[in-house]
Amino acid sequence: MQSVFTNALSRLLSQHIGLSASRRETLSWLVLLMLQHGSVCLWRLAAHVSTSAELASVQRRFYRFFQHVTLEGAVTARIVVALLGLEGKPWVLAMDRTNWDFGRATINFLMISVEWNGIGVPLIWTLLPKTGNSSTAERIALFDRLAEIFPDMKIATLTGDREFIGDTWMRSLEERKIPFVLRLRENQYLQRPGHAEMTIAAIAAGLATGKTLILKDLCKLGRTGNAPALRIVILRLSAAELLALATPAEPRKALARYKARWRIETLFANLKSKGFNLEATHLTDLGKLATLMALLALAVALAAKSGQAAHARKPIPIKKHGRRAQSLFGLGRAILCKTFASPSLPEIETFLRRLLPSNAPLASLKQCQV
Repeated sequence: MQSVFTNALSRLLSQHIGLSASRRETLSWLVLLMLQHGSVCLWRLAAHVSTSAELASVQRRFYRFFQHVTLEGAVTARIVVALLGLEGKPWVLAMDRTNWDFGRATINFLMISVEWNGIGVPLIWTLLPKTGNSSTAERIALFDRLAEIFPDMKIATLTGDREFIGDTWMRSLEERKIPFVLRLRENQYLQRPGHAEMTIAAIAAGLATGKTLILKDLCKLGRTGNAPALRIVILRLSAAELLALATPAEPRKALARYKARWRIETLFANLKSKGFNLEATHLTDLGKLATLMALLALAVALAAKSGQAAHARKPIPIKKHGRRAQSLFGLGRAILCKTFASPSLPEIETFLRRLLPSNAPLASLKQCQV
């Protein structure tokens, strides 16, 4: 049954990636096996390929793929957008980092994800050759890459946590007319007309837990005059914690828009402990890691699309705590695994025809029996 999937995915990839048929087959094997086994360990995955070739031969084929193939994020971004039907729609983006150590190597991804039906999907990323936070130049460079790939993209909002602030960065977004909602540190100073400079913590000192304060005047961040003028929204989360947001407009919608940032945190969990165990990879070369993330972006998009189709056909139950009994990502992976375990070849072929063509509406998947 692996050949059915690899042939179908290979046809889709051939529209976007200039690889040989053999390389596309290897890529398709890897995506399928990562979905099925929740692992990125190449030597483990090689044992599950349906082929008469010896295990060592398949392992070498996987290793050579990463040695000789570099998948640019631009290529997979186009596939993800086509696969999920995002063309021409306003995107909800989130920027964040995920990092871990492997031996003496620190792996540090800076990523922009796109929200699709409540699921975060990798869109573009870069590997930082250092530990710690990203710089303004690195953020701008990553966003420039995305803008170059999709010059006509429509952005509903871009969210980021407390790392992603700074005068130059926010002014760059403002000049591009990108709506954004960014979280501020509590010790951030604000300049307000008719008021002395004060920190956010001091301004919200009397704010009760659960209450929101929207500053009525445009504010500038910091103690210099170089920052753009922004609207500030402050929510008291607890006695010891504030959620302070900066946005260029529509402050009453800022809290709701910022909630979308959590999708990238869930995405990182799906890439790691709840999905593919990314931190178990032994790859440390930056180019190979970028290629690995490209494969995972395709896997996440396929799981998301399968999960949403299954949820549209039979909604996931809501538990007493108010959350779904299963995530769309988890459901999608389970649906894919069950489908490819089916002995019915026509059933698998029908499913794949509806899942993989970029021009196929999501509704067509609702009729797929899996």
